[in-house]
Amino acid sequence: MGRTSAWFATILLSACFAGAADSAAKTPIILDTDMGTDIDDAFALALIINSLELQLLGVTTVSGDTAARARLAAKLLWEAGGNWRQVPVVAGEPGPSQPIDQARWADDFAGPQILKESAVDFLRGQFHRRPGEITLVAIGELTNVAALLKADPAVAKKIKRIVLMGGSIARGYAPGSKAEPEWNIKSNPAAARAVFLSGIPILMAPLDVTAMLQLDAAARNRIFNHGTPIASALAALYHLWNQETPTLFDPMAVALLIKPDLCETEQLAVEVDADGSTLVVKGKPANATVGMRTDPAKFFEFYLSRVVGK
Repeated sequence: MGRTSAWFATILLSACFAGAADSAAKTPIILDTDMGTDIDDAFALALIINSLELQLLGVTTVSGDTAARARLAAKLLWEAGGNWRQVPVVAGEPGPSQPIDQARWADDFAGPQILKESAVDFLRGQFHRRPGEITLVAIGELTNVAALLKADPAVAKKIKRIVLMGGSIARGYAPGSKAEPEWNIKSNPAAARAVFLSGIPILMAPLDVTAMLQLDAAARNRIFNHGTPIASALAALYHLWNQETPTLFDPMAVALLIKPDLCETEQLAVEVDADGSTLVVKGKPANATVGMRTDPAKFFEFYLSRVVGK
C-alpha cells in the first residue's frame, strides 16, 4: 500500500472508530409521558430532540386518552424530521378522562411509527433486549411503569435507572410553601409506591427544583420565533394550551440526565403514602437521588442553549 493510500485508510479507520465512540457515548432512553395536558412535556421532548447525548428508543404515553397523547408525541417527532420519524410511539392503557386540548394539533395524524402493541409489551421488549443499558425517563404518572413491574418483576434488574419528574420533599407548587402531593405521584399513588419499592435506581426531580422554572415572555419569544419546525410546533401547542406562563417541570428531569450539576442532590429514602405524598424516611437505605436545590437562571441558560442555540 502506498503512503497516500495508507494515510487515507488511517483517516477512514479513525473516522469509523470516532463514529462508533459517538454512538456508544449516547445514553439510550425511553420517554414515558402524559403529553397533551400541561405544556411542559412538549418542551421536554424538544430538549431530547436537541440533545445529541441521548438516544431516544421510543415513547410511551400514559393517563387519560393515551392514543391521543401518542398521536401528539408522534407528530412532534415527525416535525423534527430525519431519524426522529422512525422513533416508535406506543399508547398505554387509557385512564379516566383528562383535558388534552393540545391533542387537536394531531387529531388527524397517523404516522407509521405509532405501534399497535401495548406500552407494557414494548417496554418489556426493550429492557430485555438491552439489559442494564436503558434509562426510563418518566414525566407522567407511573402507571405504565408499575404495570410493567407487575407483569414482569424480573425486569426491574434490567432497567439501568428511572429519571422522573415527581414528588415534593421540602416545598410545594407555590414559593415558600410546604411539601404537598405532586400531580404525577398523587394521580396513582399505588403505582408510585411500587416504583419506589422496586430497587431500581431513581433520579428524582421534585417540585423543589421544578416549581420555580417559569418560562417568561422573552424566553418564549426566543423559542417560538426560532424558525425551526420544532419551534413552530411548540408555539402551536402553547396557543392550544391557552395559558400564559409555562412551568418547565418535566424538562428538568431530562436536563438532570444530561447535566447533573444543574441541581444539588441528596441521597434519600423516599416512600409514597396513600395520598401521594413523598416522605423522607430516616434510618432506611436511600432509594433515590433527589434534586433539592437549583439555580433557575442556570437551568434556562442550559435549556435555551439547546433548543434555540447560543
